[in-house]
Amino acid sequence: MNKLKLWFTQTMMISFAILTGIIIEGLVYSIFGRDDLASFSLSWLQLLSIVLTGALCSVPTVLFLTDTDIPRKKYIVRIAFHCLGLYLIVSLFGWIFRWFTNLGGFIMVTVIFFLVYVFVWTVSIWLYKRDDKKINMALDDIRDEE
Repeated sequence: MNKLKLWFTQTMMISFAILTGIIIEGLVYSIFGRDDLASFSLSWLQLLSIVLTGALCSVPTVLFLTDTDIPRKKYIVRIAFHCLGLYLIVSLFGWIFRWFTNLGGFIMVTVIFFLVYVFVWTVSIWLYKRDDKKINMALDDIRDEE
């Protein structure tokens, strides 16, 4: 159940971060006066592709990064391969679902990917520390009652 919760949480965070990245990209283009985005809208297929990307990118996290009882160097290598694997997934989905049509679009997707990657790690660490603090407080309350 814990891995399912992790997968679901990661899927939600990744999908939200991708959507936020797309919104920021639209705002940047709007500020710099790109007229071709005046009729910008997301189709159901693009929204579905965002959720599918989030779900697929969550699978390697659940499979490869839940074991923290390994040496630090090996864990860092796993994180590097994790980042590369997710980048390949996002690039492939971007090409399949036409998130970009030229090199400039691909660079924008790459920038958004790394921003999303850092965002998800930051939020995951924050959630972990928050849950850890709640557990410790609950244990302290139990100890106080005894």
